[in-house]
Amino acid sequence: MNNDVLALKYRPKFFNEVTGQDLVIETLSNSISLGKVHNSYLFSGTRGMGKTTIARLFAKSLLCHEGIKAQPCGKCSACMEIDSGNHLDLIEIDAASRTKAEDTRALMDNVQYSPSSSRFKIYLIDEVHMLSTKSFNALLKTIEEPPAHVKFLLATTEPEKLPETILSRCLHFKLASATTDIIISHLENILKKEKHDFEPQALVSIANSANGSIRDSLSILEQCIAFCNGDLKYLKIKSLLGEVDIKLIEEIIASVLLMNPNKLIASINNIDLNTDYENVMSVIINIFYKLSLHKINPKFISSDDTHISLLTAHSKDIKLEDIQLFYQIAISSIKDFRYSNNKKDHFIMTLLRMILFTDGLNESSSVPEDIIPSNIKLSKNNTRENNDSQRINDKKDVSGNIEQDWNNLIYKLDLNGLTLHLAKHSTLSDITDGACKLNISKNKKDIYPKSCLSDLMKKIKDYYGDKIIIEVDYSDNLLTPAVLDDMNEKNKIDDTLDKIKDDPNINKIQKYFDADIDKQAIKKTTD
Repeated sequence: MNNDVLALKYRPKFFNEVTGQDLVIETLSNSISLGKVHNSYLFSGTRGMGKTTIARLFAKSLLCHEGIKAQPCGKCSACMEIDSGNHLDLIEIDAASRTKAEDTRALMDNVQYSPSSSRFKIYLIDEVHMLSTKSFNALLKTIEEPPAHVKFLLATTEPEKLPETILSRCLHFKLASATTDIIISHLENILKKEKHDFEPQALVSIANSANGSIRDSLSILEQCIAFCNGDLKYLKIKSLLGEVDIKLIEEIIASVLLMNPNKLIASINNIDLNTDYENVMSVIINIFYKLSLHKINPKFISSDDTHISLLTAHSKDIKLEDIQLFYQIAISSIKDFRYSNNKKDHFIMTLLRMILFTDGLNESSSVPEDIIPSNIKLSKNNTRENNDSQRINDKKDVSGNIEQDWNNLIYKLDLNGLTLHLAKHSTLSDITDGACKLNISKNKKDIYPKSCLSDLMKKIKDYYGDKIIIEVDYSDNLLTPAVLDDMNEKNKIDDTLDKIKDDPNINKIQKYFDADIDKQAIKKTTD
């Protein structure tokens, strides 16, 4: 074993040395103490969390010459051979390289033979999900009713790929990802033993980059030790790991919330060249989550939170549905980073998409009055809640007399996510002779994925009947549900402003302080 590698040097040799898996360790220890040892165990979880290590420790507890106990001696030949990886009765198999059914059958043929020097013969199959279907079938019967001297320990990162027949025959232990605090504490202990100096903030950066994996944190730590020559400084590690200053990330988010693409791109251009944009997007996703909670109730977010100033400043400027849209766009973009040759370009396009998907009417925007149908009236007293009462509700049958009010219809089609957003920026023309026209705002062309348009058309056909023909057209100045909502919101603000201007007390304040009314502040209070 190469003890120069931290992940190997500090690999646990006893249950009490395992980090961050207290529930699993306690359950295994109690089962050993009570003599309740099952014939098959499955350990699952993300990489680097100790699945194989815990399986080896469990095997050591079963094979120790001093007896079956949760705390093996660690000194007998069995314990030492397991630590060095050459115990004859602990057969470790890499399923990724032995996927064929013939390999599994040959393995199962040897199950019947007694262990060479121990009380049990233990099969530890790593990455068991890589086995083929035929291999699982060959393994199934033996796992269900193995000889008394055989135990199976399975480890996998993808338990959902295992057949239900295998899962149902194993005791399944799901290893949780380590928290940032646990990783930091673990790194501190190792650095003290290795006698390296470090700054606390440097360990926070390493822990955040590890994404909950103990082994990954040790690999990153080794790289940082080499880069910093044994003295871990935060600024150097921040540069090495491509970490972006949190103030710059908050500046990027503020640009999105304020719909300012120029400032957004300028802020992104200030990021270092070696930045990990996928990690930055993960931070942004977390901030959107906190922003949503703060919007619902500020008490859901601690006043000590790192981003509290950003949340307080902008939670009133953004709608909850827009935050949900931003969150979905950001989450969807993570999986596409691997397909992008230029990560920065993909990062910019993702954030620009958030702005483009929420471009409602602003102060200077207007819709020509001649395109507003006579059956839709906009009143300054309308609110988003009573706007539905202004919409047409004449429901007719599919044979030609059918519902014509798209504003109401979209809420009956069971839409969600980007498909609902597309519907809110579209209109549906009258259906004639089994055909209709789906009009989409021209400025939204080529923005939505094709799957959104297909899903919307399918929902319309499901509602009216599969025989209906849908023609898609892109037009300007459409009176879409999104436009109606924004117009009514603007009228509501204007109405509030008129009332404020007529208030004698407000007039006195204006005259005395030579003050003006901030219309934007009115908008904040009406959200």
